[in-house]
Amino acid sequence: MRAVFINLDRAAPRRAFMEAQGAKLGLALERVRAVEAGEIGASLAARLNGRWERPLTLPELGCFLSHHGLWREIAEGSAPVLVLEDDAILSRQLPSALPVLVGFEPAEFLNLESFERRRFVARKAVALGDGVSVRRVYRDKSGSAAYLLWPAGARKLLARAERGAAPVDAFLHGLPGLETWQAEPALAIQAHLWERRNGGAPIDAATSIQAPRGRLPLRLDTLPFRWRRIATQLRLAGHHLSRLGPATYRRTELRDEDFR
Repeated sequence: MRAVFINLDRAAPRRAFMEAQGAKLGLALERVRAVEAGEIGASLAARLNGRWERPLTLPELGCFLSHHGLWREIAEGSAPVLVLEDDAILSRQLPSALPVLVGFEPAEFLNLESFERRRFVARKAVALGDGVSVRRVYRDKSGSAAYLLWPAGARKLLARAERGAAPVDAFLHGLPGLETWQAEPALAIQAHLWERRNGGAPIDAATSIQAPRGRLPLRLDTLPFRWRRIATQLRLAGHHLSRLGPATYRRTELRDEDFR
């Protein structure tokens, strides 16, 4: 299957890191050039921005466009593709798990990573064999560093993107109607989360995408952003009510020993 990682031209150490992981795991990882923030014109930024809960930064738009370009390619194909970001630390179990996961027909988007946060998922996992399970995801918002995407899922994402952009992880996990699943145990983790979990990371874990941002000022032009934020919180309350039924709120298991 095709396996790609998104990488900025100036991030040569991260490219080397991903290529070394691929060689170690026996995965032919293809580099895909990431969109630089400075390449995004004002008209394109204006067209994409303004439809999420706050204005997006140029690095966030660059990340979104990098993934969006891959979605277009996947939508025109006939098979799922493994999409990675260049700060994804990969599990030793990934090569053996991929054939099992690719054969899981209900999925359109299958998240492989742990973002070290709880998410709304089905109470019961589906065992696929070889120690790999998947669990239906009802609501999540974080993590775009490692996922499998099927053509049907890519087409849904592209259709939604016609209305505007969002941080790519929020966009991936916030699309109603997308058949979203989570691999268990997790098969990837981002470097900054591994650093927080274990006190160190194999690459520089700093990222402008996750940089802290100030509060949105209260002005007339920011009211639409605030309203969308409130609507998201109202939907979140509904997900918490679903915990009385089919959903549970839990973290995805991650086995540290699989990453050492």
